[in-house]
Amino acid sequence: MSFFEYSTGTSYYRSKDPLENFKIKVRIKKVALGTLWSSEAGFHDASDRQGEETYVFAWQEKIFSKRELQQFSDAANCTTVQEKAYHEQLAALTPSELKKHGRRIFSLVDADSINTGTKGPMTDDADLPETYFAGQIVQYRPRRPRIADLNVSQRRAENVAGIVPPSKRNGQLPTTEMHLMADFSIPPGKPSNDSEYILCSISIDTDGLIRMEPDFNAMKRPYLIQTGQTSGEMYEYFIEHASDPMARIDMERESQLFRALYQRHQEYNAFLVGTQFKMPPKNAHWISLFGEIIDGEGFEYDDLFVHFLLDVPSGCKAKWDLGKEPSHLSTQISMKQSDNRWHFGCPFAWLLESEPVPSDALSRPQLLIEVVSVDSWNRYRIEGYGYANIPESAGNETTIVHTWRPVGDGIISQLRRFFIGGCPELDDISYVSVPSDFQGKELSRYGFRTTPSGKIRLRLNTVTQMRAKSSTDGRAFASKARHGPSETQYYGMDKGVEDVLQAFKRARRRLLEARGILAVD
Repeated sequence: MSFFEYSTGTSYYRSKDPLENFKIKVRIKKVALGTLWSSEAGFHDASDRQGEETYVFAWQEKIFSKRELQQFSDAANCTTVQEKAYHEQLAALTPSELKKHGRRIFSLVDADSINTGTKGPMTDDADLPETYFAGQIVQYRPRRPRIADLNVSQRRAENVAGIVPPSKRNGQLPTTEMHLMADFSIPPGKPSNDSEYILCSISIDTDGLIRMEPDFNAMKRPYLIQTGQTSGEMYEYFIEHASDPMARIDMERESQLFRALYQRHQEYNAFLVGTQFKMPPKNAHWISLFGEIIDGEGFEYDDLFVHFLLDVPSGCKAKWDLGKEPSHLSTQISMKQSDNRWHFGCPFAWLLESEPVPSDALSRPQLLIEVVSVDSWNRYRIEGYGYANIPESAGNETTIVHTWRPVGDGIISQLRRFFIGGCPELDDISYVSVPSDFQGKELSRYGFRTTPSGKIRLRLNTVTQMRAKSSTDGRAFASKARHGPSETQYYGMDKGVEDVLQAFKRARRRLLEARGILAVD
């Protein structure tokens, strides 16, 4: 058997409709070899259909071939459960129902489609038949043919935009198959498997993905199939989508159902969101801080973890969603990776309630960081201290925290750090920035010996929420939340912009009234 080059290969469709509504129409006709290469070959109107055989298949509709009628009519030939079921089905058919069986066109359904696969045996024994388990297990993660082995039409059909074929997925969903067949046996010869050919193979998975091989060709050139190698007969056939169209009243009912469903879903989402946001108290604002300790690099020892806490200044209060706020937080222990980094990926979140953000950077909340290493002998070493200021403006920001660590005097401190892990450390971690008990104007660290250490990378996301004093100055608060300068400066600037806009509106209205566009009282 041979197919001609204008076969469209495999195509994919997706449908959520019930499979009982899926119907396929097959039309097949014998053609003369002399008219095969005519310019009009394969394009026939309704009047040129003499000798054409047509049948409309429903999904998983079993139509028996001549060979199957002879085999399943005799109970002695039926050994399996499925064959016995086919024998009972044939015995229950009426003479009028039996007429549609035993014709040229027939079908193989999912119950007997496992015998039509082309998968080879799983051993090198050429005489070993394929088992049912082998036929099913090789369907997982099937190998795709090389692109060079596909013709141009198959390449186009294998790459359907918007649909991922099953072979490109990580796994394969359960499928239901059906094969539309044709029997080209010549009477009075005995029908056999050699005279049966596949016209079309359809498989539908549980996700509604339909695989057609070959594709529908109702408005295209017919598929040509030649039986035998040299002196065979030539047939042309069409595959058409013959599902009944939906009635208008059903379409309207379905559209009303979808509209009601979408409306209820919208109301449900609105109920979850609520009608208004929870607002902060007057003359105060909330800062929602969402952050992540991403990674670190440049430290001396391996097996690192990070202690961190939020230093809240006076006039600011932190809220912890999980109850009582912990004294500090820590990441997991991370090992050094091939990129010479320690990856943590530790998220954190705080809700801060305070007065408007002051312009003094030292009064902002700060994230204090302590990097510690621990080895298999439980030797702890301080690898670095650092801090990061919480951004004044709302948005996303990635910050690099450069750390340092205190060092002792002489070689003894270095030997202690190497052998037993003892090293100088801070009693008050707030000393990395400004000590909490500092009351002076100038902070001096003269005499405090330190050495540079590694870097910690942070990702900070801040959301600022504040209550507007009136409905007309909401933009001033929005601008103040983005930039954070003094309140009087932005209120005055916003008031000036508002005066300009009002003057422009009055001038435009007078111009329109002069042109007669607006009715003048």
